[in-house]
Amino acid sequence: MKHIRLINKTQLISFILIGIAISGFAIILFQLILLDSKPENFGVVGDALGGILNPIIAIASALLTFLAFYIQKLANDDLKKQFYQQKADEKSDFIFSNYKERIHLIINEINNFNISFHNGTLISSAELLNSPNAKKYNFIGIQAINLFLVEFYKLLESKKKEGNLEFKFNDSYHAINLHIQNLISAFYNVHVSIQKCDLKKEYIDELKELLEYTYYSKLNYFSAIISNKNKSSKTKTQIDYLYDFYNKKN
Repeated sequence: MKHIRLINKTQLISFILIGIAISGFAIILFQLILLDSKPENFGVVGDALGGILNPIIAIASALLTFLAFYIQKLANDDLKKQFYQQKADEKSDFIFSNYKERIHLIINEINNFNISFHNGTLISSAELLNSPNAKKYNFIGIQAINLFLVEFYKLLESKKKEGNLEFKFNDSYHAINLHIQNLISAFYNVHVSIQKCDLKKEYIDELKELLEYTYYSKLNYFSAIISNKNKSSKTKTQIDYLYDFYNKKN
């Protein structure tokens, strides 16, 4: 609004000065033609007329020149603002897409998690199969994760009783357990980041809705087992935080 007022005011002053110059020129010229019949006086009057009107015209021209540069500056400023806004929007879109992709990766990892049982035992090594054609039972998704955790902690308790907590290098129990805990940590990290980010409200709302879906339909079904079995660990702290956050909302 300040810019518009300044432009309008400058235009008005310029037009007034130009109007004064034109009016003055017309009045003097008509008086000269009507009242003075001696042509030799025209030059003297013309010089006087130029001396009076030229400064007025110069001031008006200067104001109009200033106005032209000022309008150009405003146009350049608008282009800069549009450019910076476009860059900010692109950055915001990128961050939003990145968060969304990270959550979907966690969902896909959980959905595609699979294990196999043979003779009532979880297959964690090819040595457990008597033959390549041995009958086995496959499980996938949350059910597979829950079954794995039951078997893992059962084996861990057995090892504790034997005084042996070491896993053999060809035994995948420990690695799979770490992978599950990493999924929880990944969800926790993206959850915390989204709570702190300053994206547009519609982006935040969509991401939070996706987080809630992932927690209630995925993590909520197996994270409690890990929390109960790990009395003091980083993963337990993260699980308890997420449990309090999402259950207090209800």
